Amino acid sequence: MRRKPARPEDLDDLISFLDLTATPLPSPCIGICRVDTRTTFCTGCLRTIEEITEWGAIDDQGKRQIWGEIIRRREAVHH
Repeated sequence: MRRKPARPEDLDDLISFLDLTATPLPSPCIGICRVDTRTTFCTGCLRTIEEITEWGAIDDQGKRQIWGEIIRRREAVHH
């Protein structure tokens, strides 16, 4: 069985251990905070600036929606 790392090395690690039913939901931030001007997403967590700034103020349902967007964006990058 694969052990959960203390800190995710990348977004794929974080997604592989993500439990969307958890409360509270973990932040998608992995400490690589740069916005790609072409996509307008953070290169570390794939959130928009709006999603990043609202994260601390939204409820778990809103966070689940953002996580859903992140997962869709990540899958699009891999395909």
